[in-house]
Amino acid sequence: MNRKMREILAKIQEKTNEAKNMEDVEKASAIMDEVDELQRAYDTEKRIYEAEKMSGGQSVTEPVADPIQTEPKKKEVTDEEMIAKQVRAIMNPTKYGADKMLNETTDEDGGYTVPDDVRTQVNHWPEAEASFLAEISEENVSTNKGSRTYQTKADVEAFIDLDENGSITKEITAPQFERISYSIKDRAGFMPVSNDLVSDSDANIMNVVTDWLGRANVATANSKIMEIIKAHKNPKGSGKYETTVGITEIKDGIDGIKKIINVILGQAYKSNAKIITNDDGLQYLDTLKDANGRPLLNPDPTDSAKLQLRCGTTVVPISVKPNKGFKSNGTKVPFIIGDLKAGIRKFNRQSMSLKASDVAVIGSFNAFAMNMTLIRAILRDDYKELDKDAYYYGCIDTAPTVAASN
Repeated sequence: MNRKMREILAKIQEKTNEAKNMEDVEKASAIMDEVDELQRAYDTEKRIYEAEKMSGGQSVTEPVADPIQTEPKKKEVTDEEMIAKQVRAIMNPTKYGADKMLNETTDEDGGYTVPDDVRTQVNHWPEAEASFLAEISEENVSTNKGSRTYQTKADVEAFIDLDENGSITKEITAPQFERISYSIKDRAGFMPVSNDLVSDSDANIMNVVTDWLGRANVATANSKIMEIIKAHKNPKGSGKYETTVGITEIKDGIDGIKKIINVILGQAYKSNAKIITNDDGLQYLDTLKDANGRPLLNPDPTDSAKLQLRCGTTVVPISVKPNKGFKSNGTKVPFIIGDLKAGIRKFNRQSMSLKASDVAVIGSFNAFAMNMTLIRAILRDDYKELDKDAYYYGCIDTAPTVAASN
């Protein structure tokens, strides 16, 4: 092997090692293209070198056994062959790496000695939970049934003018009353947990289960509250209500919101009104600007974590729920505008109670026979719509409008 061949082999080995340690696949591929060019240069130089040797009267022959020796001499491995073998093993370890070596990829060749980094502490992905419990009112009750009495809404008549010694002929209509009744419902579920898991796990499985059942409690409340909201007939003002049930499209964007607050809800609910929407709604509100290009959505100056929307002369607080728990219907984004605390009430007889048993039987689950612990959760409550004038349930279509062509 001449000097030039050694230099080319050294470059081949250097480039191959560089490609092997390269994380960028495209760059590694480009380097291996260079290796292919160097390999062709090496093959050409080798042919020239061997041709020169032949022209000088030298021939390349296999070593002949020494007659004095009882065994033929082993062929010596040249520097060229050693480097070439290393290059081939790096370029294609599956095909050429036949020689046994210690490595962590194969269990038998050393992988068993490398410990796995497994942590049993339970981690949680960042996740936003939608809860409507803070938006409604709640009342603790001591019995399973009851009612609340309210005076019905009506226009109050004015007195008439009366002359001296004149007869009173005006009869003032008496107030009327109505009742909102509640009936406590039991809501429950259970979760089986292996006793072996409880005993052997490094994580506190019972805490994980308790937290999960607590989230189920919130999901139950959200479901019941949304049942009421979706069955709600929106007020139209002056004691009138929409004939259809369910979500209504709010036209004219911010002007439509202003009309709901100023006219439909009016002065009775305006001061306590808020806007409840989802992430899509937040994005929509965040794009609204006034005539001077100033954003209408701003942080509350008294609490930067809260948001408020300027609706003309009124500033309305914003409550944002994640899309996961308060979904849009395509480009139609839900908005609840008004005072849900006046509109919906939870009558709470018993907050979530948990009980665990390793001998209980629920359906096909026999805790004692299956060496399990059954964890039971029970709620006792009821949800009622109180004042249907207090809020408006609608949607805004955020799809861009396309101007009609002439």
